[in-house]
Parts: sequence; structure tokens; C-alpha cells
Amino acid sequence: MIRIADLNNKWAKYAKPGGWNDPDMLQVGNGGMRESEYRVHFSLWAIMKAPLLIGCDLSRVSNATLRILGNDEVIAVNQDRLGVQARKVQVSEDSLIEVREVRWALARLG
Repeated sequence: MIRIADLNNKWAKYAKPGGWNDPDMLQVGNGGMRESEYRVHFSLWAIMKAPLLIGCDLSRVSNATLRILGNDEVIAVNQDRLGVQARKVQVSEDSLIEVREVRWALARLG
């Protein structure tokens, strides 16, 4: 997930209203990650202005997954009108910080 975000960061300057970089569909709810990792994944895609394409079977997901996918505050960060993709400002062994103008949103992961 972080590797994909890092690759997507290279294209941040091209993102704008009507043209979004697509790091691929969300894996939230598909298995293989902890709930906390799903929250990080959804938040990271949101701040990167990625299309929030749900890739799981919604009829089979947990209530926790539905809460993650339906988080209005995270979705609002993704859907702001300014349309600026986050850019990486700091990365270390255990954290990643991406920031973008939205009237400001910050995601600190780790």
C-alpha cells in the first residue's frame, strides 16, 4: 500500500478536477489486512484524491469495514472542490506524512 502511494506521488502534479491519478481500487474488506490497515488504506487513498473504487463484496463485509468505507469525514477530504492531490513531505521506516491543500488536511500514518 505504501509502495503504491509512493508511486502515485510521482504523478501528483497532474491531478486536478476532472483528472485524478488512480493507484488502483481499494482493498478494504478483501481480507489480508487488519482493521487499522484498512483505515490507513482508505485515508491514504482519500488524501491522494484517488477514485474511491470499492473492490470488495459489500454483502459480505463486516460492520467495521462498512464504517470505514462510509466515513463521511474521510470522504469529504477526498471530494473537496480544490482537487489537489497530497504530496509526500516525510517518510521514515515507520511513518509516512502526506499533505495537501484543501483548507488543509494532513494524514500521518504510523
